[in-house]
Amino acid sequence: MSKPGRNDPCYCGSGKKYKQCHLREDQAVERELRVQVDAARFLRLDLPRFARDERYVADFDRALPLYWNNFYDASNAGEMSEFEALRFLDWFVFDYGLEDGTRILQAYQNEMGSELEPSAKNLLERWMDAPPAGAYELLGYDGQVLHLKDFFSGETFDAYEASGRGNVSPGEIILTRLVPVSDRLEFSTVAAFLPADEIDGLAEKLQAAQETYSAANPAATQEEFLRHNNQLLIHHALEQAEKVGRPPVARLDPNRTDAPIQQQHDHDHDKDHVHRPRNYGSTKPHMAQTRRKAV
Repeated sequence: MSKPGRNDPCYCGSGKKYKQCHLREDQAVERELRVQVDAARFLRLDLPRFARDERYVADFDRALPLYWNNFYDASNAGEMSEFEALRFLDWFVFDYGLEDGTRILQAYQNEMGSELEPSAKNLLERWMDAPPAGAYELLGYDGQVLHLKDFFSGETFDAYEASGRGNVSPGEIILTRLVPVSDRLEFSTVAAFLPADEIDGLAEKLQAAQETYSAANPAATQEEFLRHNNQLLIHHALEQAEKVGRPPVARLDPNRTDAPIQQQHDHDHDKDHVHRPRNYGSTKPHMAQTRRKAV
């Protein structure tokens, strides 16, 4: 629905001019949305910064090959692309289990929560319950609203993405995490996707992994399984890229045109960055989405 002009009849059918009816209410909603979007932007920058603290270097070194199925490790992490690093850091913050059984997200809330602006503090509280990174089939789209179906549960969602669907076509799988921002869902960071002809076998792999996990952890929920095993989604994407002859990661692409993370950091003289950046596995020149163009 297009927004009416100030002197147009209000959309509610009251017969009043818009400025005399719902204008102020709508402006208040828009202001609150801007506050929430700004809070989300801040958290998307500050959470990765927190995860680069020196205390997490050892965890990072363990997590990197686990996520990337050994395509990246501490010796070559600086060769990741920016979008690979963003995806890895998202997983590292939200899903990776530290040795004490907690997550970096929890440490951030405990240490930084009291210092946050109220909007960011409230949003962080909601993000604490965000689901594990998962897989979502694109069912369709209306502009910037994507209609998604959870690959595992079949539950459907609408998610807002500023850049729309990018290169993803209905029926393909988006690898991402959904987080609340105001009254809508958004991707937590840059997403990757699986082309339609690279989805086969994924469900069987995950079912086998879940059976093994459940045998060792009979009381575990599906969310717990995914939290501990969702890197298998990335492994599948990397395997499929190799099968079709596509470089599975940026460092193996002889035609890459972007600067590796390490070169970007060296160029910027950014002392706040750990020199072993982090990244999710991008597998294809995927979709371009807001902060998150898949590689």
